[in-house]
Amino acid sequence: MLCQYNVERKNLDAVTKVTPGRRAATINALEEEGWVAVSSMVEKKKIATVMDELTSLGAEDILVVGILNTRT
Repeated sequence: MLCQYNVERKNLDAVTKVTPGRRAATINALEEEGWVAVSSMVEKKKIATVMDELTSLGAEDILVVGILNTRT
C-alpha cells in the first residue's frame, strides 16, 4: 500500500520510524511553512496499525492507496 500524509517537520523523525519505506520515505516540503508531505510503502496487513500510530504522532490528511504493480 502507498501511505501518504502531512506532518509537521518537527515530528518527521518519529513518523518516518513508523513508515520508513522500502529504501526511504519520500518527503516533500509543503507551501505551509514547517510542514512536509510524506509518501511511503507499507505492508497491507500493517496499514491499520500504522495509520493509528501516525495519527498519534501528529500526522494529518492520511491517504492510503493500493499499489497494483511495482519493480525493484
